[in-house]
Amino acid sequence: MAIVRFFVRLFALIGLLLVVGAVAVVVLAVRHEPTLPAAVVLELDLTKPLAESDDGKFGSLFEHQTTLREVLDALDGGRRDPKVKGVLARFGDDSIGFAQTQELRTAIERFRASGRFAVAFAEEYGGAGAGNRSYLLASAFDEVWLQPLGTLGITGLSAELPFARDAFDQLGVQPSFAQREEYKSFAETFTKSGMTPANREMMEALVGDLGNQLVDGIAKSRRLAPAAVRAAMDKAPLLSKEALDQKFVDRLGYADEARDEALKRAGAGAETLDPADYLSVAGSPNGEGPTIALIHAVGTITGGESGKPTVGGMSAGSDTIVKAIEEAADDPDVRAILFRIDSGGGAVSASEAIRRALVKARQSGKPVIASMGDTAASGGYWIALAADRIVASPATVTGSIGVVAGKFAIGGLSDKLGIHWDRVQGAKNAGMWSPLHPFEGGESERLNAIIEDTYANFLQRVAEARRMTPEQARGIAKGRVWTGAQARDLGLVDDLGGQEQALTLARTAAGLSPDAPVSLIPYPPPKSVTDQILDLVSRKGELVGALAAVAELRPLLAQLRPLLAATQGDGVQARMPPMSLGR
Repeated sequence: MAIVRFFVRLFALIGLLLVVGAVAVVVLAVRHEPTLPAAVVLELDLTKPLAESDDGKFGSLFEHQTTLREVLDALDGGRRDPKVKGVLARFGDDSIGFAQTQELRTAIERFRASGRFAVAFAEEYGGAGAGNRSYLLASAFDEVWLQPLGTLGITGLSAELPFARDAFDQLGVQPSFAQREEYKSFAETFTKSGMTPANREMMEALVGDLGNQLVDGIAKSRRLAPAAVRAAMDKAPLLSKEALDQKFVDRLGYADEARDEALKRAGAGAETLDPADYLSVAGSPNGEGPTIALIHAVGTITGGESGKPTVGGMSAGSDTIVKAIEEAADDPDVRAILFRIDSGGGAVSASEAIRRALVKARQSGKPVIASMGDTAASGGYWIALAADRIVASPATVTGSIGVVAGKFAIGGLSDKLGIHWDRVQGAKNAGMWSPLHPFEGGESERLNAIIEDTYANFLQRVAEARRMTPEQARGIAKGRVWTGAQARDLGLVDDLGGQEQALTLARTAAGLSPDAPVSLIPYPPPKSVTDQILDLVSRKGELVGALAAVAELRPLLAQLRPLLAATQGDGVQARMPPMSLGR
């Protein structure tokens, strides 16, 4: 108990110091209003993932995680700012998603079209892992640097899916699932030992289309023949001299040399600024004019509040998102809603609650434009159906129109452990969701009835929203996953592009000109530093226990994360299978 009391007091002291520090920062900010240097080079750290939203999570108190929106705003504002001369970006492995990569490529191309330079540097594009997406983005820069002895890891794409049936058999655990239809492969992670023919067909088509997008993007940016890019992929990883000779990079050099060159190109008095620092002085280019509400649905779709940590990441809670939609719909200043989705799905009930809130927002006169990020599939596609228009990146993973439900029966494992159960029940299906036995008799009939009804409603919603017959909807559904480019051809999405394309459509839907200045306001607003500190102090006891538990479980969770991520949630699920895609 002494150690617990010590940590409780430590957290309280840290909280107090942070409050005092925050007040001091505010006072200093008031006394010394910052200004921009004479010449600015925007400095991007693209070695780390870019968050879709600033959700005020615990870690942001100690380390700011750059958001995709910040980078887009800095590039968009910078191309209009005479003080901004160029951009210097540092790359590493494939930490940024495929759709985000494509969105940033477009932003860099707009930035360069304004007459500004763009320098990309990496010690290695990929290193011990793949560097496909990293280099795809870097290739859009006008000068690509690679450190001597570094490698260019454009090894092409593959997809890896886990199958745990043999492990469950050894443990005495029986997966008991039902799904609609043959391409809905979520449950196969637990019920099969390898890919079914339908699953393999789907994954080959997905990898093939994404691979073509990768090759075409690099070839276009580097002015190379697609055949030359494919030949390099078959040989990759390329040594630094090979990458230079084959015109995939422009210069071999070190980070300090690339930085010196960028500052030299910017002119006298040039300094580098990261997106957050630049925007804190220059302001957002989307900070004036009529209001467009920006609402995020990021992570596994669940009931309750957003941001709850799950084994697979963060959650998109229906309570939080519905409240944000309702507030935006009720706000007379809001002219339209930009609904950003990055989710592989989750609970059907939570997805339907979000969809209903969007329908009501549209009925109240607020146009809704859905913008799909790296993934908007299953439940993520379900909630997009309520939008006036759906915008996806060519590489967005979407569709997966299907449902799955089930449980794990651990009675066999319990017997192996010497723990035996007996039961009494007062109704025929009273033990339906018991984890001790698989679905039996009438329980299986009820499960299939639920699945069939949910799938039929999913198809009906797709047919109505996308102006199809139910038969047409079913032909492109069956749980199959598509790329955004494929989905556009099939009529599942309206336009290809990123948030900027979606924002242009939102302006038009709101009765504004396509390039009208707007205020893009997050709903709900991110928590202030003070609110985060108060949350931290109020939860100090809880956090002490959580930190101790995480320390003990971290090695095990690292191994089980891909599998356990798939088992989060309850009830009927509209969810994608876990996969490692794009490696």
